[in-house]
Amino acid sequence: MEENEIFGRVRESEKETVLAIYRSMIGTPGCTWNEDYPDEREFAFDMARGALYCMRNQEGKILGLISVDEDEVCARLPQWNLTAKAAELARLAVISEYQNRGLARRMILTVMEVLKEQGYGAVHYLVSPGNERALASYAKLDFECRGRTFLYEQEWLMYEKEL
Repeated sequence: MEENEIFGRVRESEKETVLAIYRSMIGTPGCTWNEDYPDEREFAFDMARGALYCMRNQEGKILGLISVDEDEVCARLPQWNLTAKAAELARLAVISEYQNRGLARRMILTVMEVLKEQGYGAVHYLVSPGNERALASYAKLDFECRGRTFLYEQEWLMYEKEL
C-alpha cells in the first residue's frame, strides 16, 4: 500500500457511494457490468458477510472497491487447479482519477494477505477477455490462467494463485 492509503471494510453508510462507483464503471472498455449488476443486492450480500473492502485516501474518500464473493457455481468450475480452500475476488472497481496507478494491484495484494490470515490457501477470479487494462494489471501479480468459461451469459478468463 501507498503511505497515504487505508485499506478496510466498507461501512453500511457508504452504500450510495459504492453504488455510484459501480455505476461509473458501466460502459468502460472491457466492463461487463450493467444497470442490474452490481446493484443493491450484491452490496447487501457482501455487507452481510463482511466481504466488501475498499482503499481510502487519508481524508476517508473511497478510491477503489474489491469484494470476496461466494459463488458456488464459480467455485465448482472444473478448471480450478488448486485444492486449497479458495476465495473468489470480485467486483473490483477503481474511481477514474485513480486508475492506472497500481491501486487495483495493491487492493488485490492486500485482500490476499487478509484472506491468508483467515485460513485461505488460494484465490481465484474471473475477468472479461475484453478488459485489457485489468488483464495488463493482473499480469504483474503472477496469477495462473486456468482457461476460459462461459457463465452468466458472458465469456471469462479464469485466474488463480496460491497464497
